Amino acid sequence: MSVRYKLVLRKDLSKDAPAGAQKYYASVNNNGTLPFKQMCQSIAAYSTASPGDVKVVLDGLMFFMKDALLRGEIVQMGEIGNFQINVGSTGTATAKEFKAALIRKPRIVFRPGVELKEILDKVSFERIDAETGSSSGGSDGEDDRPVIE
Repeated sequence: MSVRYKLVLRKDLSKDAPAGAQKYYASVNNNGTLPFKQMCQSIAAYSTASPGDVKVVLDGLMFFMKDALLRGEIVQMGEIGNFQINVGSTGTATAKEFKAALIRKPRIVFRPGVELKEILDKVSFERIDAETGSSSGGSDGEDDRPVIE
């Protein structure tokens, strides 16, 4: 399956761009969302666990993950990747001038593992028309996306 994208006109941010210049850029058009409940059901179908068991394990994961992140730890999720809290701040000329209030809002950063990154080598792209959402290639009108109930 291809990653679908559309073209959007945005301000040209290159150094030598004239004032008001614009360029077309690719913008990914997602194919929907995999709901948590459906993911639990899919994992259960793939394993010997029930959907409820999968949910309990993932709820436990969330509980301990939040606790570890608040302690400043990097949470390693095997081949999925790592999660950690990261911040930015306004700089000061001297260390004495720095106050914690200069730290910007923290965010959670995800770094994918090797196995997850490997799928990027398999990505293909399909351009769609921005107005209609249809492919610009010779499609027969059939939607090749799976139906999610």
